[in-house]
Amino acid sequence: MSVNNYDLLNVDESATADEIRAAWKAAIADLDPSDRRFRAYNDAAGVLLDEEKRASYDAGLVQARIEAEATQEPPAAADVTPVDVTPVDGTPVDAAAKPDTTAAAAQVDSGDAKTGSAPGPSVGTLVGVGIAAALSFLIAVGLFAVVSVRGDDLPSAVAERRTDQDKITLAVEGAAERMVAPVLSYNHKTMDEDLARLKGFLTTKMADKQSAAWPELTKEAQAQQIVVEATPTGTALTRVDPNGKRATVVVFINQYVEKKSTEPFVLHMWATMSLVREGGADGRWLLDDLCTDDTCG
Repeated sequence: MSVNNYDLLNVDESATADEIRAAWKAAIADLDPSDRRFRAYNDAAGVLLDEEKRASYDAGLVQARIEAEATQEPPAAADVTPVDVTPVDGTPVDAAAKPDTTAAAAQVDSGDAKTGSAPGPSVGTLVGVGIAAALSFLIAVGLFAVVSVRGDDLPSAVAERRTDQDKITLAVEGAAERMVAPVLSYNHKTMDEDLARLKGFLTTKMADKQSAAWPELTKEAQAQQIVVEATPTGTALTRVDPNGKRATVVVFINQYVEKKSTEPFVLHMWATMSLVREGGADGRWLLDDLCTDDTCG
């Protein structure tokens, strides 16, 4: 049985997009991108943060519950055989003096319940409780890992490091969001200009890699008259090196795509961005690698 995406992210089925995004960020806060749980949380959030996919998923849940209820057999009625209390000599017995067979049956049923297997919580409930406990543990570990709390630290030192960490988090996520449009958008009519623009957001290594792949992309874009406009829909900081010079950010992205002989459509995706900081503490963040499949790590 597959895990319910809502249970996996520990949110109600009525949760808003902001609540789902917050739960997703908390779930992956201390996981490595190569961790299978990381990909599971991302896949779940990818479904629940997309309106069409979520509507289809919710419909599937309703249908599955209807089918489950339809296949459940009603409990068998108790086979209680009336007791013949007429004496052997045929003398009628007053009804008030007859044994209470109902009470006897209840007593038998009670005894059976004690010896039989008692009903327990459903598998879904157990999974939900387990996921909630796991997420609580991960969040707790993440808090200690992020601010590097030591037993002999003064509260002021802990608070200062937490403030520094928050600043780095905001800076990295902001940089990743700002990169999405210029790096992942292009137009078949302006491919040279698009390459020059995106190289301004890349490290030398990444710029060389993109330059080598650009002629092939340009050929395809011009042949199919492709226009791609990318926008970010959410980000999550997954890891920052202790020295604050490298970071990994997961970004949810919508790409509006136009192609020849095809109706425009929106591609919903997520990408793992590896960023490095140029220069000192005040240097800007540059994209050093971009991964969009389940092998990211």
